[in-house]
Amino acid sequence: MCLGCTGDNCRTDSDKAKKFCKEEHFVYLAYFANDKLKVGTAANYRRYERLLEQGALYSIFLAKVPNGRLARKIESEISRLGVVTRVNSSYKINNFVIDRSQEEIDRILLSEYKTILEKISSESKKFFIKPEYNNFTNISDRIRNNLIEESRQLDLFGGMDEPEHKEYEKILRPEKIDGTIKAVVGSLILLEKNNKYSVVNMKSLEGWVVNYRRKILGEKME
Repeated sequence: MCLGCTGDNCRTDSDKAKKFCKEEHFVYLAYFANDKLKVGTAANYRRYERLLEQGALYSIFLAKVPNGRLARKIESEISRLGVVTRVNSSYKINNFVIDRSQEEIDRILLSEYKTILEKISSESKKFFIKPEYNNFTNISDRIRNNLIEESRQLDLFGGMDEPEHKEYEKILRPEKIDGTIKAVVGSLILLEKNNKYSVVNMKSLEGWVVNYRRKILGEKME
């Protein structure tokens, strides 16, 4: 889709962009840590890849439309209701761990879906579908297993203390990376080295030719 497009007037001269825009599209609502919701669009043929690119581990598809312009119009209308269309890398890297359970997140997404459905125009409403949930829990679980330490200490009321978040270094513009890859969320990579964790934003390295060296278990690196 073209940057800045709201679906009102097509300004592109690119045949490739026009062809893409004619594809069937979905409008999605994505959940990010600390209850931040984002609305976005994705072409039908790569809708799951789009969610992974965005780092959207929990989401719902809420509308299905015949082309990209309609998708952008609905996205723009939902954004005017107060749902953001962008979540920047700084927010994602500082809010990397999702504390809520899948059931809680699903309820939040469904509640927002119902609110949007009540407020959206009748013209847009006819493209809405039954919410289709998309939960990449395998990735979320890897993050939790590495960055959340479950408490084994009882609190004053006989329950367990709240789980503790492990510290991790936040690297927005890396020149190199080093460590074991534990999880990948969009452009962010969780690395572990010597029992220390870092989350690296790989966006600034896109397009570069890199040297990649893999250490096999038991092998010595020079």
